[in-house]
Amino acid sequence: MNAKERDESTAFGERFVYLPDHGTKSYEGKDDIIDAIQTGIMARKVVRYHYADARGRTRNGFLAPYGLVLYRHGLYTIGGRLKAVESDARSASIGVFAIERFTEAEHLRAHDFVMPADFHIRNALHGAFGPHLVDESGPQEVIVEFSREKAHLVSTRTWHKTQRIVELSDGRIRLTFEAPNLAPVVSWILEWGPHARAVAPEQLVSEVRSELKLHGRSTEGPYAAIG
Repeated sequence: MNAKERDESTAFGERFVYLPDHGTKSYEGKDDIIDAIQTGIMARKVVRYHYADARGRTRNGFLAPYGLVLYRHGLYTIGGRLKAVESDARSASIGVFAIERFTEAEHLRAHDFVMPADFHIRNALHGAFGPHLVDESGPQEVIVEFSREKAHLVSTRTWHKTQRIVELSDGRIRLTFEAPNLAPVVSWILEWGPHARAVAPEQLVSEVRSELKLHGRSTEGPYAAIG
């Protein structure tokens, strides 16, 4: 590029700006871990790891990393949990791992794995609800109603590939979709405050109520008529 083109290119940062929501995760000191996971994915190498779960409990094991996902500015790897380093990944249970929770990770040069022929990473991705696996209850039809104040915001976005939106007579809308896991849906509903009302399934309604009570918030808002 000539001098003028370089100046123009430098100025792009002032014209096109991206602002992340929900904050960004820090991966300071995780370079070796990210490198081990990426190498495992690209070279089909088993990764030996130490991992701290959401409750702070540490477990060790072997992982066949199938792919890497960026969700809400955080990195997640999806792969097979191996019972032993020599285990066949094609029969392993699949897990989702947050990269920042790895305390150690090392790809093992001498141990390859074979991808399951029927694995497709998109089967573990669920739109706005991120990388999640089907829970014990299996996929469930979720129904959430939104106030007329938020109806336009909700209806102009794609939340899930199975979503269906119905406009109600009073300006509210009803959003329906198939959720493989209710955990991220609970958090999502709570983010809307009194503008969202969980309708179904009953398990979802119960979990939202429980979260509200746990944090000392009224259970009336999300369950009152929104008008």
